[in-house]
Amino acid sequence: MAKKNKKKAAVTKTPKSKTVIQPIVPHMPQDYSFWKDNWLKASILFILCGLLYFQGIDYGYVLDDVIVIKDNQFTSKGVAGVWDILTNESMTGYFGEQKNLVQGSRYRPLSLVTFALEVEAFGMSPRVGHINNIVFYGLTCMIIFWMLYLLLLNRDKNRDTFIGLAFITALIYTLHPVHTEAVANIKGRDEIMAMLFSGLTVISVMHYVNSKKLWQLIIAVFMFFLGLLSKENTITFLAIIPAVMYFFTSSKIKDYFKVMGLLLTTTIAYLILRFNVAGVPDFSMEITDVMNNPFYGMTGGQKLATISYTLLKYIGLSVAPIHLSHDYYPYAIPILNWEDYKAILGLLTHLGLAAVVFWKWKSKSITSFAIIFYLAALSIVSNVVVNVGTFMNERFIFISTVGSCLLIVYLLREKLCNWKSPIGKYIAYGILGVMIIGYAYKTFTRIPAWESALTLNQSAVKVSTNSARANSFMSTALYNNARAESDREKKKVMLIKGMQYSNKAAALIPNYKNAQLMRAGMASELYKLDQNLPKLLATLKDAGSNRPDIPFIVEYIEYLRGNRMSDDAIINFYYDLGYNELLLKKNNSKWAMHYLGKAYEITKTNTIVNKAIGDTYKMIGDNANANKFYQSARVE
Repeated sequence: MAKKNKKKAAVTKTPKSKTVIQPIVPHMPQDYSFWKDNWLKASILFILCGLLYFQGIDYGYVLDDVIVIKDNQFTSKGVAGVWDILTNESMTGYFGEQKNLVQGSRYRPLSLVTFALEVEAFGMSPRVGHINNIVFYGLTCMIIFWMLYLLLLNRDKNRDTFIGLAFITALIYTLHPVHTEAVANIKGRDEIMAMLFSGLTVISVMHYVNSKKLWQLIIAVFMFFLGLLSKENTITFLAIIPAVMYFFTSSKIKDYFKVMGLLLTTTIAYLILRFNVAGVPDFSMEITDVMNNPFYGMTGGQKLATISYTLLKYIGLSVAPIHLSHDYYPYAIPILNWEDYKAILGLLTHLGLAAVVFWKWKSKSITSFAIIFYLAALSIVSNVVVNVGTFMNERFIFISTVGSCLLIVYLLREKLCNWKSPIGKYIAYGILGVMIIGYAYKTFTRIPAWESALTLNQSAVKVSTNSARANSFMSTALYNNARAESDREKKKVMLIKGMQYSNKAAALIPNYKNAQLMRAGMASELYKLDQNLPKLLATLKDAGSNRPDIPFIVEYIEYLRGNRMSDDAIINFYYDLGYNELLLKKNNSKWAMHYLGKAYEITKTNTIVNKAIGDTYKMIGDNANANKFYQSARVE
């Protein structure tokens, strides 16, 4: 019997122990002070911002700076315009009225208030705007370092050294070339401020969870509200903050309810304010201008395939920001179908990221958190949730890159370094070294693109070669420079080059108004140099055929009346454009009548013009007026 029991005991297996995830408590020593312990590292980040971006402080206003500062009737009034900024949709100060050019309104008053305060104190000074953007960016990078340090307090044994995960991540973020648009373009301050206040919100929530002091939660709510007033992107932290609490704290259910309840209440208050000021967005409204709705005319499948590709490009820009552009308007991003491997690769990549999140969820992996941060921050500008008016923009991932930088550094610093083979450590630090040097160099060499409209668009057309907007804006910059140029030959070279860009923009999108306007403008300036009237009229006719609503065409033709162009020639131009181009080819009776009417104003007895007007009336079903003009034609 004893022998039998002994045998039974020999085969008895010890049950395997299950892996238990220990709560992660952001335990801070009593004498803990982030700034006391990390002032040098934080200062290095701030100084690096200054060293990189200092070269741009004497640049002027470019791109949307004109809309939010220079030509904005609210910000240009200084303090006197603050109330108007707070009580109007954000584009009203430029347009003079609220225009719903894209889906949803724009209510981002806080950055505009800072512009107004700058104007009040220093006048209309782009130099001050650039300096303050650098300061805001430097502060934001320090806050990101603080936030990451606090999150990783119990995860990183090297946290107090220069190779700590939080510091290297913040360093990579600070140097990231994709941030040049937000910093070098003064208007980009809304992105910077949104991240600044969102980071402070996370820090305050973490301090509240650790201390349970209500005043920390009140600060979090206040910072979150300031972030929302800076830009809508802040709302994505309603997803990021619960992830922060799950991955990096031992928060109880009541903590989630308290924190998220107050943040949701703040969001509702913000939305009520926004809707009262700017109206409730009508997301069902169809925007037919491809410059404000790049997906117009696409099928549902094409739209989703194109979005899938843009999301893949965002990942590429987050990791290897080599080819940068401020312009991703139609058709810098091509229209794709699901047969295209790039669309499929984009979908598979993001499905893979989602799978990693779920796979690493229970272990509270930093990998999982970093992906959540990246995807959540990107969601609102991905065109999946709402049409943002363009395919993509580099400034749209200003917040998301916190997640991508953390993921890259974590995988290199914590995973590759811990390979059994020592070579992993050398590879990891080698890659990080290349990234630091490469990012710093790329940022430093990218900033000069923002010096002027000409340099910016010269840079854009090299990367976004098929963007109608980039080509058209390049044409505009050359047109303005040519008009200011006194040397005849240099002026002609600029105009010819500018005409090439405007022709390309018009070829990409024939009804793009700015492209056709620039073609007409370039042709008029070239005519002053070469006096080639047939070439001028051919360009004006083609521009008018595609965009008859350009007033400049009539204005310039009227300018040519007299010695330069006879009334008969003008009548023939208006007839050809109105009848042959707009009525017969484009079936556009409204604008055909407009140009034929211009010919009729010069002479009311021209048989051909009267018959053409009669044909136009007949086409729209107005037989009485048609017969009237037919009779005039026969009498003649």
